[in-house]
Amino acid sequence: MTKKVTIPITNHSTSGICTSYYTVGYKLSGATNYTMLSPFYLPDIEITNLLPGVTYNVRIVRHCCDGLESTPLLLDVNT
Repeated sequence: MTKKVTIPITNHSTSGICTSYYTVGYKLSGATNYTMLSPFYLPDIEITNLLPGVTYNVRIVRHCCDGLESTPLLLDVNT
């Protein structure tokens, strides 16, 4: 049975800085390439169809309205 992971993200928009969307990639720990998901426009990020009992590396980038990007947030997620 596959697993789903939900990652809550706080809205980082402030006066003068707004968030357009988030890009998310994930891979099995130790793998080379990330699987990229469609952009997320709402704060909670969901990754589905994950294998149970393994560790995934997740990479989240915030894209701002002015075209700038955040430094990637890197997470290890155990299913």
